[in-house]
Amino acid sequence: MSNIEFKCPCCGGALNFDNKSQNIVCPYCDSQFSADDLKNYNDDLASDTQEDTSWDESMVEAYTSEEMKGMKIYTCNSCGGEIICEETTSSTCCPYCNNNMVVSKEVSGDLKPNLIIPFKKDKVFAVDAFKKFLRKKPLLPGSFSKTNTIEQTKSLYVPFWVFDADVTGKVRFKGETTKTWEDANYRYRETRYYSLVRGGGVGFEHVPVDGSKKMEDQLMESIEPYTWSETKEFNVAYLAGYSADRYDVSKEETFGRATERFRQGTAEAFRRDIHGYNNVTVEDSNLQFNNTETRYVLYPVWLLNVKWKEKNYRFGLNGETGKIAGNLPISVSKSILFSALLFLIPALIFFFIAFAICSFNPEKILAPILIGLVLGLVIAIFGMKIMVGKNKNVKFSYGAFPYEKKDSCYIDTRKDIFLYKKVTRTAKANNNKR
Repeated sequence: MSNIEFKCPCCGGALNFDNKSQNIVCPYCDSQFSADDLKNYNDDLASDTQEDTSWDESMVEAYTSEEMKGMKIYTCNSCGGEIICEETTSSTCCPYCNNNMVVSKEVSGDLKPNLIIPFKKDKVFAVDAFKKFLRKKPLLPGSFSKTNTIEQTKSLYVPFWVFDADVTGKVRFKGETTKTWEDANYRYRETRYYSLVRGGGVGFEHVPVDGSKKMEDQLMESIEPYTWSETKEFNVAYLAGYSADRYDVSKEETFGRATERFRQGTAEAFRRDIHGYNNVTVEDSNLQFNNTETRYVLYPVWLLNVKWKEKNYRFGLNGETGKIAGNLPISVSKSILFSALLFLIPALIFFFIAFAICSFNPEKILAPILIGLVLGLVIAIFGMKIMVGKNKNVKFSYGAFPYEKKDSCYIDTRKDIFLYKKVTRTAKANNNKR
């Protein structure tokens, strides 16, 4: 019979039995496990079922020639972008590169949108929202708001594949608890590691994935969400006076991103059931998708292309809610100034505390100075992170969390499996002086 090989839950290395400690040990990371704890962990791994994250594709259908009568596809000879407009449109500019577009062909055989949210915000609103967006940005170069040029403000219906699913399964997390104590000579820190399993279900609806290659996915997710109750059954009449981007990302190509959003959203929902741990991170998940639906929907977007110092910046505005997003430039001189201020203020405060202490006990002057320097550094790092975030707000939306169905989450499996512990010891400063 061949030897059974167990993998270390910490580093993945092969484990060995130690006859002295009667524990299972890892020769690579020095972790130790009791036989019972390791068995519970491996039994849970073995209980995983086959994952099923397939999607129903039956909702979408093709245009009929009668439905698209009077509509044409316009193609940009510069970047290759394609949009759908009325055939009476004499000329139009590409929303991506601002070059002229020409009529290329009739609309035929393309998939027909199931739904559309009509524009609710006009051009005046979009421009005014952009000006307000520039306010209260400490790191924004002073000349940007004065000398930038809005080269183009374009309304565009952007294609999205929208997904619904009821998710069941389980998510495995790694949890940590910490405990500290000290004696006359040392400070101790014990960290205990756990495998945390939560199983159950949660439903999500109307999770969008951008269906245009030329549209930045992060920008589109940054102006979410849209209000699903505002959707209308698609009618070509809604395109009158507007352009619609022609999808060039098939629904099959978006399945990966949709699955990832549902996976992250499920982990976030199950994470709410975990309490009492200092740190919790996702390890893996095993999910089944049920009652899935996929729809093709057009959402309204205003695109503002801005030029400053020979560089182009693109901003997106949700044409239904008015939410705006885009990355702004950062002033190097302001970054240095604010970093210095955030560092120096707490450092100086503790310096004066140290100066006051010095007159009473010179031996204790070093501690407040060190505290001030460390605190100043921490405040500077986090303060700058917040200010940079005000300028750089384009990012992927966190999973499907905003689209969770109300009261749909339930937990029917809870397992907190202890794995191993590690204890570190640090000598006290006064002990080093001896």
